[in-house]
Amino acid sequence: MKKLHINLKNVKSVSFSGVALAICLLAAVITLSYVLFHNPHQDLHSQIFKTAENIRNYYRDQPNYWKLSTETAEADGLIVAELLKNKDFTLKIGQGKNGDVSMPNNNSFDIALQNLSKSACINLSELAVTKSQQLGLQKITIISDDIITEFDWGGDNPLPIKHYATRGLCQPTDNTLIWTFQ
Repeated sequence: MKKLHINLKNVKSVSFSGVALAICLLAAVITLSYVLFHNPHQDLHSQIFKTAENIRNYYRDQPNYWKLSTETAEADGLIVAELLKNKDFTLKIGQGKNGDVSMPNNNSFDIALQNLSKSACINLSELAVTKSQQLGLQKITIISDDIITEFDWGGDNPLPIKHYATRGLCQPTDNTLIWTFQ
């Protein structure tokens, strides 16, 4: 019969390296799943709706959104700071694609993001809208290559926008998304 001799120093180093390897693999799996499943535009989407909420609260005691523009919204501190810092697009607030100043009879306002990539256009337009966000949202408009597509509640293109519904609407570059709020 042979004697089995175990060197405990080797066993400890093997088990320690096995645990270290398992920890590294777990960290890699967590990182990879975050990269694959995290939508980088979720924060931007939240900032847009937070800015809309700020505007609605500011104008709550007024009959309409008269004089609202990107400049007045920024001067009044209504735009979420991170939204102003983002250089991936051009932000316009007011009426329409160019954020024209709201006139006395305007009972809605637009938040427009210009110069969006196809990925940003698709992701931002198709992100889920919570129940509280639905209350003030009237429509979402996508403008690509001068083709205008509106999504509204109960129309031909209904809100909320379904997954894959905007794949053919968003072009590789220069897309504009407009959220219209009441």
